[in-house]
Amino acid sequence: MAAEAKKGVDTTKNPVPFEMAQIPGPEMAKTYMPKVMGAIIKKAKRPLLVVGAELFNDPVMFDKVIEIGKMGIPIAATAHSMKGFVERGYEDNVYMTGLHPLTNYLRFEDWKGLDGNGQYDLVIFTGIFYKFANAMFSTLKHYNRNIKRVSIDRYYHVNADMTFGNLAFNPDDYHAAIDELIAAMKK
Repeated sequence: MAAEAKKGVDTTKNPVPFEMAQIPGPEMAKTYMPKVMGAIIKKAKRPLLVVGAELFNDPVMFDKVIEIGKMGIPIAATAHSMKGFVERGYEDNVYMTGLHPLTNYLRFEDWKGLDGNGQYDLVIFTGIFYKFANAMFSTLKHYNRNIKRVSIDRYYHVNADMTFGNLAFNPDDYHAAIDELIAAMKK
């Protein structure tokens, strides 16, 4: 058991679309270990964390998302998820937005971002209903190749660039993977 703790959570297993109807085309997302994803997120110049209402199904993730936000990464929160941030007293660097308008804005390379400081180079998604997140990833995959697409959700997202495998049935592994990702971002 101690050897497993040192090794970390293997998030590269089970890279199968969560919903079998998802057909990616010739380019499919690659699964990465949490430490690698954390290092990539840390190196991004203009990352954006996009969160949705599924966080209410996993309240532990609200705290983890806030921890990521406190590292200076702006959070784009849906109207529904914004309530969770307000309830927790964290509204710094959190922007309330709709997923569809945000996706539309992200398509354009000259968009100035939620804060007016320019387009993002990396977007991180979590807590968004699977079908919506998949549509967002697909749109960015086809219309703005300059943005790196990262999923730190519990599901494999076929249209992301980087994702975990399916961790939907083991919340403890999922939370441990997010903890490893956060630890890598702090190094």
